[in-house]
Amino acid sequence: MITSGMERILIIAPHADDEVLGCGGLIEKACRFNNHVKVVVMTVGDVKHPHSTEIVTGETRKKELKDAMGFLGCTDFGVVYNDKDSILDTVPRLEIISKLDEIITNYLPTMIFIPLPSYHQDHNILFESCFAALRPKPNQLIKLIAMYEYPLISWQYQKFWNTGELYVDITDTIQKKIGAFQMHKSQMRPPNHLISPENVKKWAEMRGMEIGVAYAEKYYILRSQIL
Repeated sequence: MITSGMERILIIAPHADDEVLGCGGLIEKACRFNNHVKVVVMTVGDVKHPHSTEIVTGETRKKELKDAMGFLGCTDFGVVYNDKDSILDTVPRLEIISKLDEIITNYLPTMIFIPLPSYHQDHNILFESCFAALRPKPNQLIKLIAMYEYPLISWQYQKFWNTGELYVDITDTIQKKIGAFQMHKSQMRPPNHLISPENVKKWAEMRGMEIGVAYAEKYYILRSQIL
């Protein structure tokens, strides 16, 4: 449990901002309870988003990631590829899996959180690469592997009906989650967009209602082990 202060938590995100959308509350709570949290963002890059008239540079995205992680109290974070945003499919799959293998082997996490697949090709490629990298191996310390969600999965071509569900009560840190998301200034959308700060909060409120708290994050369990 993250309240023990003994976990080594690894969060793997396709892009800078996905880590907060999916796990912002978890990151803040885990850091506050003195667990070690490592956030790995697979790729940034120079990209012109549909909501913006200007190209957002990879350096801007890394600066926003640094600000968001600092706001949540996370000091261990980094980016794997500096120029592959939206073109992760151009990287050989074996290369991505090998990099993930190395990160997992060196970090020795007790809990790992990976993205749900979605309509975005980078998310799908990272999910599949994580799934391969997390294949069963001897002497693993990993007690939990789970997928995190984000509002954009409301438009997806497949559903996960046969996984266990895990909720984290983030009522005491919802403002931190929203504040960290707002540090990703280049990703801000208008209030009616699925990943506006207003709707990110509503999404957490919806998940909270499912377990009887004010705000929550929902995760989908791929593998868990009771030690």
